[in-house]
Amino acid sequence: MDRLSTSLLALFTSWSASAADTVSMPEWEKHFATRGVRGTFVLYEPDRGRYSIFNEARARQRFLPASTFKIPNALIGLEVGAIADQHEVFRWDRKPKLRRVWERDHTLDTGMRESVVWMFQEVARRTGKARMKQWLAKLEYGNQDTGGAVDNFWLQGGLRISAVEQVEFLRRLRENRLPVSQRSSRLVRNALVFERTPEYTIYAKTGTTGTVKEPVAWWVGWIEKQGRPTAYFAMNFTPQAKTPFTVRFPISRAILEDAGVLPSESPLS
Repeated sequence: MDRLSTSLLALFTSWSASAADTVSMPEWEKHFATRGVRGTFVLYEPDRGRYSIFNEARARQRFLPASTFKIPNALIGLEVGAIADQHEVFRWDRKPKLRRVWERDHTLDTGMRESVVWMFQEVARRTGKARMKQWLAKLEYGNQDTGGAVDNFWLQGGLRISAVEQVEFLRRLRENRLPVSQRSSRLVRNALVFERTPEYTIYAKTGTTGTVKEPVAWWVGWIEKQGRPTAYFAMNFTPQAKTPFTVRFPISRAILEDAGVLPSESPLS
């Protein structure tokens, strides 16, 4: 694709996102306030072609993606061979890790589910800075800035993405509109299964920065019913000193229930 075509595609994508009906949802603020945090929530319902957004200014503000970057990292890794397939085993180096569950061997599915930082740092090192930068441009992911160490730029380096951009990226992933193979897309989507019930399936990824200057906690994903995506979402908040990161789940559940995209008896907590 030549430069003009790429520019036109980017312009069309941006126009499409801004052209969708957008509804402000100030009433969702109470779900953050009850947990004592400031944040944003973006919901896109494809059947309605509508965005519902709490705190639009923050929704368009870019933050470090933290472990939500495991999604494009895995896609790129599969495309360049840094991850062979869903069966490849990444060996634990036998050194203590931040979380006990990281202290074992992992595959794509378990590494994504347990958010194993060391595994995806290895994927990034195998990919290399030059190929990573090229692929972020292809994927049009956030600000595409790989400044910093190749295995840390999404945690403490230059990469930033907004909640609105997270939703748009997930839409392109689910709709097979990313410039990756269907195989890579399928394997990553399968690795993102967070919760499966007879009524719905949630595909999602958490992300949390450990930096003092820019603390942020994410939860991004989409919901499918009968094999069809019915809602895409992205939320983030600024955690306080004693805020458990798990509050992302009850906040999101309450909002998704309010919006009618999850049943009120959802086991999500």
